[in-house]
Amino acid sequence: MNAGMRWKLAVPLIGLSLLMVVPAVYGTWVFWADFGNTYRSLSVVICLALVAQLGLAVSIGVRPTRDVPWLRIGLIALAFLLACGVAAVRRSV
Repeated sequence: MNAGMRWKLAVPLIGLSLLMVVPAVYGTWVFWADFGNTYRSLSVVICLALVAQLGLAVSIGVRPTRDVPWLRIGLIALAFLLACGVAAVRRSV
């Protein structure tokens, strides 16, 4: 897979990751004092999962590979599902 194809695949994933990371980090920072330690901890876990997702999306464009990086794409989807699951738990706290 050449560099152009890698970046064509990576750019939408980076954009979607940024659409999730920026509000999560901003919301955690803004509402830090309004909630208890459990809510804060879960917010940090969400932010870490989404930052890892962003890192994986960037790595698709940066790291050369011969084939489509299905493992990294799957890990991006897994990080998204993890963040959604933790957000559901956080909402119930």
